[in-house]
Amino acid sequence: MFQKKTLWISHSAISSYSKCPHLYYLEYEYRNPRTGNRIQITNPYLALGLSVHETIEGLLDVSLKERTKVSLKERFDKIFNEYRGLKGGFLCDKKENSFYKRGVMMIERVEKSSFLLKPSKSLENSFPTVNLLENDKDSQIEAKLVGSVDWIEILPNKKAHIIDFKTGNSRESNGSLQLPIYTILAENNLKEEVEKTSYWYLEHDSAPAEHKVGDINYWKNIIEEKAAIIKSAVKRKEFYCNYPGRCFSCGDYEKIFKGEAEKVDLKNTKNKDVFCIFKEKDVIDKVMAGDFLDEREKKIFELRMKKEMKEINKELRLSDKKSEEIVHEIKRKLKKGLRKKELNVIIRLLGKKY
Repeated sequence: MFQKKTLWISHSAISSYSKCPHLYYLEYEYRNPRTGNRIQITNPYLALGLSVHETIEGLLDVSLKERTKVSLKERFDKIFNEYRGLKGGFLCDKKENSFYKRGVMMIERVEKSSFLLKPSKSLENSFPTVNLLENDKDSQIEAKLVGSVDWIEILPNKKAHIIDFKTGNSRESNGSLQLPIYTILAENNLKEEVEKTSYWYLEHDSAPAEHKVGDINYWKNIIEEKAAIIKSAVKRKEFYCNYPGRCFSCGDYEKIFKGEAEKVDLKNTKNKDVFCIFKEKDVIDKVMAGDFLDEREKKIFELRMKKEMKEINKELRLSDKKSEEIVHEIKRKLKKGLRKKELNVIIRLLGKKY
């Protein structure tokens, strides 16, 4: 029996397609031929976001009385530990600790507020959906709007206040579809009327900031237009890259196919193969932040990323013999202190093999 393909339209899916259709393909359509799973890239920002969200959102089902007994810091520590190392895209301890401290500051902002003492509720359906493009009688593909609403506060007038937690530095633009999508999903899956919508920028703000959505039908039309574009691309199987060979959006995924990534075992990633990629900047930062090179060796390493050894020797007043000795020691320490794939990044940068 023929089964329709379901096209899951989310804020993330629309955002990915807008950045680069090929990025959308790699994130949502491509399947690893070895496992049949989708692929995903882990990184410090994702690890931080998941850790903070899971720490807070796990309290939705805890009574107001019991919430006061919960240590958010202990919850966060336990959850963040699952993302340490390559699982969170951290190549070095310095960056990992920096992101951990950012997360702790966000959690402390929530604990110091009265936020958790206010009534809240979960959606009855943990996977809320709304049908899209219902006038399109396509027999092969159906489109459904989907999303995960971070928090629903119940106001004194018994109406709903939707709150979306933000763990990044940037603020959402007025044209963002995130809160409109959450409002549509909530209105179709809640008994309560949605009266208020807010973003909580946990990096900077001590409380949620209201962001008015406006006419929800206006937003639904925009969402349907974008869903129709994605659906057409899926039907045609055409996902062109906007900037072939130099795309910041899908370029990281291409590193997986080039062998410049390592598969990691990350929790809550059913039917996904998660990879940590080794970016040039991250590997260089690891070398400069690590303790396996001394300060002079770090200086030479840093200069070597930009100059030839002849220039460096002249600048640092090194003899050829002394330079060779130091370079040999740097190579030895890099081989010992870096993973093989990280070392390959350095070799590519230098344009030669050690």
